[in-house]
Amino acid sequence: MKTCQCCGLGIEENNDVIRCFKYKTLSNSLEEKPSCLYFIEKIIEDGEPLPPVQHLVLVEQELGKRKMKVSINNGLRM
Repeated sequence: MKTCQCCGLGIEENNDVIRCFKYKTLSNSLEEKPSCLYFIEKIIEDGEPLPPVQHLVLVEQELGKRKMKVSINNGLRM
């Protein structure tokens, strides 16, 4: 389930409100975001989750890899 509470970019505020590090928006911590491109499961190292900025870097690297998989000439024949 993709909820802001499970996302590494979510910063917990008070009263079950999560602030998104990427989009700077507030949402309910249990609100599902199935189409969020930047959703990433929290990564725990040494018992502590990585900071949101590190999660963001990881997501942006993965998105960059996906873009690089497209062929430059896209199957055009010479």
